[in-house]
Amino acid sequence: MKKRRPATSDLDHFETASTGHHCPKTGWWSLRWNEESPTFITEGQIMPAVGGVPTVWILREAAHHGGAGAASLLAS
Repeated sequence: MKKRRPATSDLDHFETASTGHHCPKTGWWSLRWNEESPTFITEGQIMPAVGGVPTVWILREAAHHGGAGAASLLAS
């Protein structure tokens, strides 16, 4: 039988990804225990280990695609 994570997990309201899995969303990701040093990871990239140790990453701020800024960059 598959184990389930408790419904009251402190990570339920955050998007998470584990080392070795593909990044689900482009943005600034940080370690579960250290939100002071975010890393920019793009969608589809493999989530890295830290010092050779697998970890859980938390999305702190998603990057926004498109919009007027992107259109003006393409026009130049």
